[in-house]
Amino acid sequence: MNHTAITGNPRHDKLISLVMDNGYISNEELANILDVTTQTIRRDIRVLSQMKLISRHHGGAGRVSSIDNTDFSIRETSHIEEKKSIANKIAEYIPDGSTLFITIGTTVECIAKALEVRKNLRIITNSLRVANVLYQNENFEVITVGGILRAHNSGIIGPNVVSSINSFRADYLITSLGAVAEDGTLLDFDINEVAVVKSMLENSKKLILALDHSKFHTSAAVEVGHLNQVDLLFTDKKPPAYIMDLLKMNKVEVFLTNK
Repeated sequence: MNHTAITGNPRHDKLISLVMDNGYISNEELANILDVTTQTIRRDIRVLSQMKLISRHHGGAGRVSSIDNTDFSIRETSHIEEKKSIANKIAEYIPDGSTLFITIGTTVECIAKALEVRKNLRIITNSLRVANVLYQNENFEVITVGGILRAHNSGIIGPNVVSSINSFRADYLITSLGAVAEDGTLLDFDINEVAVVKSMLENSKKLILALDHSKFHTSAAVEVGHLNQVDLLFTDKKPPAYIMDLLKMNKVEVFLTNK
Protein backbone atom coordinates (compact mmCIF):
# COMPACT_ATOMS: atom_id res chain seq x y z
CA MET A 1 0.00 0.00 0.00
CA ASN A 2 1.22 3.48 -0.74
CA HIS A 3 0.52 6.19 1.77
CA THR A 4 1.00 9.81 0.84
CA ALA A 5 3.41 11.93 2.87
CA ILE A 6 1.70 12.83 6.12
CA THR A 7 4.32 14.44 8.34
CA GLY A 8 6.99 15.46 5.84
CA ASN A 9 9.50 13.35 7.80
CA PRO A 10 10.26 10.28 5.62
CA ARG A 11 10.97 7.97 8.57
CA HIS A 12 7.82 9.04 10.40
CA ASP A 13 5.75 8.59 7.23
CA LYS A 14 7.22 5.11 6.72
CA LEU A 15 6.51 4.23 10.35
CA ILE A 16 2.86 5.34 9.99
CA SER A 17 2.60 3.34 6.77
CA LEU A 18 3.93 0.18 8.49
CA VAL A 19 1.49 0.59 11.37
CA MET A 20 -1.45 1.12 9.00
CA ASP A 21 -0.53 -1.94 6.94
CA ASN A 22 0.01 -4.24 9.93
CA GLY A 23 -2.56 -3.03 12.45
CA TYR A 24 0.09 -3.50 15.13
CA ILE A 25 3.86 -3.71 14.82
CA SER A 26 6.49 -4.13 17.54
CA ASN A 27 9.29 -1.69 18.34
CA GLU A 28 11.87 -4.33 17.36
CA GLU A 29 10.30 -4.91 13.93
CA LEU A 30 10.11 -1.16 13.30
CA ALA A 31 13.72 -0.67 14.38
CA ASN A 32 14.88 -3.44 12.01
CA ILE A 33 12.88 -2.20 9.03
CA LEU A 34 13.75 1.48 9.53
CA ASP A 35 17.37 0.70 10.53
CA VAL A 36 17.37 2.74 13.74
CA THR A 37 17.53 1.89 17.46
CA THR A 38 14.48 0.90 19.47
CA GLN A 39 15.04 4.05 21.56
CA THR A 40 14.61 6.15 18.41
CA ILE A 41 11.46 4.18 17.53
CA ARG A 42 10.01 4.78 20.98
CA ARG A 43 10.65 8.52 20.60
CA ASP A 44 9.05 8.50 17.13
CA ILE A 45 6.01 6.63 18.44
CA ARG A 46 5.63 9.08 21.33
CA VAL A 47 5.68 12.04 18.92
CA LEU A 48 3.29 10.45 16.41
CA SER A 49 0.85 9.30 19.10
CA GLN A 50 0.72 12.86 20.48
CA MET A 51 -0.19 13.96 16.95
CA LYS A 52 -2.98 11.31 17.05
CA LEU A 53 -1.55 9.60 13.95
CA ILE A 54 -0.88 6.23 15.64
CA SER A 55 -1.53 4.78 19.08
CA ARG A 56 1.17 3.71 21.55
CA HIS A 57 1.07 0.18 22.90
CA HIS A 58 3.31 -1.74 25.23
CA GLY A 59 6.25 -2.78 23.05
CA GLY A 60 4.93 -1.34 19.80
CA ALA A 61 2.44 0.84 17.94
CA GLY A 62 -1.05 0.35 16.50
CA ARG A 63 -3.60 2.15 14.38
CA VAL A 64 -5.71 4.92 15.84
CA SER A 65 -8.97 3.12 15.23
CA SER A 66 -11.15 3.23 18.32
CA ILE A 67 -13.92 5.07 16.47
CA ASP A 68 -13.41 4.28 12.77
CA ASN A 69 -12.70 0.82 11.48
CA THR A 70 -9.90 0.52 8.96
CA ASP A 71 -11.17 0.80 5.39
CA PHE A 72 -12.70 -2.52 4.25
CA SER A 73 -10.51 -2.69 1.13
CA ILE A 74 -7.40 -2.33 3.29
CA ARG A 75 -8.59 -5.05 5.67
CA GLU A 76 -9.21 -7.38 2.73
CA THR A 77 -5.50 -7.34 1.96
CA SER A 78 -4.10 -7.32 5.51
CA HIS A 79 -3.09 -10.52 7.33
CA ILE A 80 -4.39 -12.67 4.45
CA GLU A 81 -2.29 -15.74 5.24
CA GLU A 82 -3.14 -15.55 8.94
CA LYS A 83 -6.85 -15.31 8.13
CA LYS A 84 -6.65 -18.28 5.75
CA SER A 85 -4.90 -20.46 8.32
CA ILE A 86 -7.51 -19.53 10.94
CA ALA A 87 -10.31 -20.21 8.44
CA ASN A 88 -8.99 -23.66 7.53
CA LYS A 89 -8.67 -24.66 11.19
CA ILE A 90 -12.25 -23.58 11.92
CA ALA A 91 -13.55 -25.45 8.86
CA GLU A 92 -11.82 -28.60 10.14
CA TYR A 93 -13.46 -28.14 13.54
CA ILE A 94 -17.09 -27.53 12.47
CA PRO A 95 -19.09 -30.79 12.35
CA ASP A 96 -21.13 -31.65 9.25
CA GLY A 97 -24.83 -30.94 9.76
CA SER A 98 -24.27 -27.85 11.96
CA THR A 99 -26.37 -24.69 12.02
CA LEU A 100 -24.18 -21.58 11.98
CA PHE A 101 -24.58 -17.86 12.45
CA ILE A 102 -21.90 -16.02 10.45
CA THR A 103 -21.37 -12.27 10.78
CA ILE A 104 -19.82 -9.51 8.63
CA GLY A 105 -16.11 -9.10 7.92
CA THR A 106 -13.05 -10.06 5.95
CA THR A 107 -12.00 -12.83 8.37
CA VAL A 108 -15.39 -14.55 8.31
CA GLU A 109 -15.45 -14.34 4.50
CA CYS A 110 -12.26 -16.41 4.52
CA ILE A 111 -13.99 -18.87 6.85
CA ALA A 112 -17.01 -19.04 4.54
CA LYS A 113 -14.71 -20.01 1.65
CA ALA A 114 -13.00 -22.68 3.78
CA LEU A 115 -16.35 -24.25 4.79
CA GLU A 116 -16.74 -25.83 1.33
CA VAL A 117 -15.13 -28.98 2.80
CA ARG A 118 -18.18 -29.48 5.06
CA LYS A 119 -21.56 -31.08 4.30
CA ASN A 120 -25.17 -30.27 5.17
CA LEU A 121 -24.59 -26.93 6.85
CA ARG A 122 -27.34 -24.44 7.53
CA ILE A 123 -25.96 -20.90 7.56
CA ILE A 124 -27.77 -17.77 8.73
CA THR A 125 -25.84 -14.61 7.87
CA ASN A 126 -26.22 -10.84 7.72
CA SER A 127 -23.41 -10.56 5.16
CA LEU A 128 -24.26 -10.62 1.46
CA ARG A 129 -20.61 -11.35 0.72
CA VAL A 130 -20.66 -14.43 2.98
CA ALA A 131 -23.97 -15.55 1.40
CA ASN A 132 -22.48 -15.07 -2.06
CA VAL A 133 -19.57 -17.36 -1.21
CA LEU A 134 -21.85 -20.10 0.18
CA TYR A 135 -25.17 -20.14 -1.68
CA GLN A 136 -23.95 -22.04 -4.74
CA ASN A 137 -22.99 -25.04 -2.61
CA GLU A 138 -25.82 -27.58 -2.95
CA ASN A 139 -24.83 -29.09 0.40
CA PHE A 140 -25.75 -25.90 2.22
CA GLU A 141 -28.93 -24.10 3.14
CA VAL A 142 -28.09 -20.38 3.21
CA ILE A 143 -30.45 -17.89 4.85
CA THR A 144 -29.97 -14.13 4.68
CA VAL A 145 -31.85 -11.70 6.87
CA GLY A 146 -33.75 -8.66 5.61
CA GLY A 147 -32.65 -5.15 6.53
CA ILE A 148 -30.57 -2.17 5.46
CA LEU A 149 -27.74 -3.10 3.09
CA ARG A 150 -24.46 -1.27 3.61
CA ALA A 151 -22.37 -0.29 0.62
CA HIS A 152 -18.94 -0.43 2.26
CA ASN A 153 -19.02 -4.04 3.50
CA SER A 154 -22.24 -5.66 2.14
CA GLY A 155 -23.50 -6.09 5.69
CA ILE A 156 -27.21 -6.11 6.52
CA ILE A 157 -28.23 -4.22 9.66
CA GLY A 158 -31.32 -2.80 11.37
CA PRO A 159 -34.07 -3.80 13.82
CA ASN A 160 -35.60 -6.28 11.35
CA VAL A 161 -32.32 -8.21 11.35
CA VAL A 162 -32.30 -8.55 15.14
CA SER A 163 -35.92 -9.77 15.29
CA SER A 164 -35.24 -12.21 12.44
CA ILE A 165 -32.14 -13.62 14.17
CA ASN A 166 -34.20 -14.21 17.32
CA SER A 167 -36.32 -16.76 15.45
CA PHE A 168 -33.30 -19.04 14.84
CA ARG A 169 -31.16 -21.25 17.06
CA ALA A 170 -27.60 -22.05 16.00
CA ASP A 171 -25.00 -24.55 17.15
CA TYR A 172 -22.23 -22.01 16.60
CA LEU A 173 -21.79 -18.29 16.10
CA ILE A 174 -18.66 -17.63 14.03
CA THR A 175 -17.45 -14.06 14.26
CA SER A 176 -14.42 -11.83 14.30
CA LEU A 177 -14.13 -8.50 16.13
CA GLY A 178 -12.31 -5.20 16.07
CA ALA A 179 -10.36 -5.66 19.29
CA VAL A 180 -9.98 -7.38 22.66
CA ALA A 181 -9.25 -5.06 25.59
CA GLU A 182 -6.74 -5.92 28.33
CA ASP A 183 -9.57 -6.82 30.72
CA GLY A 184 -11.07 -9.25 28.18
CA THR A 185 -13.84 -6.97 26.90
CA LEU A 186 -14.74 -7.77 23.29
CA LEU A 187 -15.01 -4.64 21.16
CA ASP A 188 -16.12 -3.62 17.69
CA PHE A 189 -16.65 -0.42 15.75
CA ASP A 190 -20.29 -0.12 14.73
CA ILE A 191 -23.19 -0.10 17.17
CA ASN A 192 -25.65 -1.39 14.53
CA GLU A 193 -23.45 -4.36 13.61
CA VAL A 194 -22.82 -5.09 17.29
CA ALA A 195 -26.58 -5.28 17.95
CA VAL A 196 -26.82 -8.11 15.39
CA VAL A 197 -23.82 -9.97 16.86
CA LYS A 198 -25.34 -9.76 20.34
CA SER A 199 -28.63 -11.26 19.16
CA MET A 200 -26.73 -14.06 17.39
CA LEU A 201 -24.77 -14.70 20.59
CA GLU A 202 -27.96 -15.00 22.63
CA ASN A 203 -29.29 -17.63 20.19
CA SER A 204 -26.14 -19.76 19.82
CA LYS A 205 -24.94 -22.75 21.82
CA LYS A 206 -21.26 -21.88 21.31
CA LEU A 207 -19.26 -18.82 20.28
CA ILE A 208 -16.28 -19.29 17.96
CA LEU A 209 -14.06 -16.23 17.87
CA ALA A 210 -11.64 -15.84 14.94
CA LEU A 211 -8.95 -13.21 15.51
CA ASP A 212 -5.60 -12.54 13.90
CA HIS A 213 -2.92 -11.37 16.37
CA SER A 214 -3.34 -7.65 15.56
CA LYS A 215 -6.74 -7.61 17.33
CA PHE A 216 -5.02 -7.95 20.72
CA HIS A 217 -3.08 -4.74 20.14
CA THR A 218 -5.69 -2.34 18.80
CA SER A 219 -8.81 -0.66 20.17
CA ALA A 220 -12.47 -0.19 19.29
CA ALA A 221 -15.36 1.74 20.80
CA VAL A 222 -18.44 -0.50 21.11
CA GLU A 223 -18.69 -3.31 23.65
CA VAL A 224 -19.88 -6.67 22.30
CA GLY A 225 -19.30 -8.86 25.34
CA HIS A 226 -16.45 -10.49 27.27
CA LEU A 227 -14.00 -13.33 26.78
CA ASN A 228 -15.95 -15.29 29.40
CA GLN A 229 -18.70 -15.75 26.75
CA VAL A 230 -16.27 -17.30 24.24
CA ASP A 231 -16.10 -21.09 23.90
CA LEU A 232 -13.37 -21.38 21.26
CA LEU A 233 -10.72 -18.92 20.12
CA PHE A 234 -8.87 -19.44 16.84
CA THR A 235 -5.85 -17.19 16.33
CA ASP A 236 -2.56 -17.28 14.44
CA LYS A 237 -0.19 -16.42 17.32
CA LYS A 238 -0.25 -16.91 21.07
CA PRO A 239 -2.08 -13.92 22.59
CA PRO A 240 -0.35 -11.68 25.17
CA ALA A 241 0.13 -13.21 28.64
CA TYR A 242 -2.66 -11.17 30.27
CA ILE A 243 -5.13 -12.43 27.64
CA MET A 244 -3.88 -16.03 28.01
CA ASP A 245 -4.53 -15.78 31.76
CA LEU A 246 -8.11 -14.66 31.11
CA LEU A 247 -8.62 -17.43 28.54
CA LYS A 248 -7.43 -20.08 31.01
CA MET A 249 -9.51 -18.62 33.83
CA ASN A 250 -12.64 -18.71 31.65
CA LYS A 251 -11.84 -22.16 30.19
CA VAL A 252 -11.77 -20.91 26.61
CA GLU A 253 -10.38 -23.53 24.22
CA VAL A 254 -7.56 -21.93 22.20
CA PHE A 255 -6.44 -23.09 18.75
CA LEU A 256 -3.17 -21.61 17.45
CA THR A 257 -2.69 -21.87 13.70
CA ASN A 258 0.90 -20.64 13.65
CA LYS A 259 2.71 -21.71 16.80
